Amino acid sequence: MNDMARDVFSVKMTPLEAQKMVEKNLEADLVSVDIYNLENNKSIIVTIFEKYYARSNSDAGLVVICENTTGKTLVKITSTGSAIGLFQIDWGNR
Repeated sequence: MNDMARDVFSVKMTPLEAQKMVEKNLEADLVSVDIYNLENNKSIIVTIFEKYYARSNSDAGLVVICENTTGKTLVKITSTGSAIGLFQIDWGNR
């Protein structure tokens, strides 16, 4: 069973501006940010967020990729979740 949701948005700002806007407005823990600056003012920014939900004893993850490698800035968002077992073992997507 696949619990991932995916969306792609085209925005009129730089990848860094888009990433900062997402980071500022998201109520989740920041796990990682990787910035790849390419030639010709192109860049790819990969940001990973996580949020714990006590009610269901599970984590939700969000991967946000902001990039302008095709000439327009795209924000690609993928969300996923996993349950935590008795021994803190990740049993995969539910």
